Amino acid sequence: MFKEEGGNLFDARSASLGHTLQGGVPSPIDRARAVRLSLKCLKFIEDHTEKIYQGSKRHAPPESAAVIAIQGSNIRWVPVAEMAKHADIKKRRGTEVWWSHIKSLVEQLAGKPQFLGVKPSEVGLAETAGVVL
Repeated sequence: MFKEEGGNLFDARSASLGHTLQGGVPSPIDRARAVRLSLKCLKFIEDHTEKIYQGSKRHAPPESAAVIAIQGSNIRWVPVAEMAKHADIKKRRGTEVWWSHIKSLVEQLAGKPQFLGVKPSEVGLAETAGVVL
């Protein structure tokens, strides 16, 4: 709608929702999160549209280019410039793999070594995760 009605004023792209890609019916939490995110997005658009039309020139300020993010239990706007510092644009993911230090523990808990027919001590999983089996 923004792209068609706004001409060159807006740059808009469509996105597939996660539950659509993963399959299944969205849970009540998914629906509540979608409403919460969409309300924040509409408020952001309204606020920045007002700022653009306040002056004689229609010029969007740099902070109007932002990405909505869920950090912990908070929803916040991250400027695109800040996001780009922490992103591998080519691979379309973050540069920091915050969960890498617990990967071996997760594999142990999931029983991965047992499925492969390998003892955890043979691949060093118990030592790297700090867990004694």
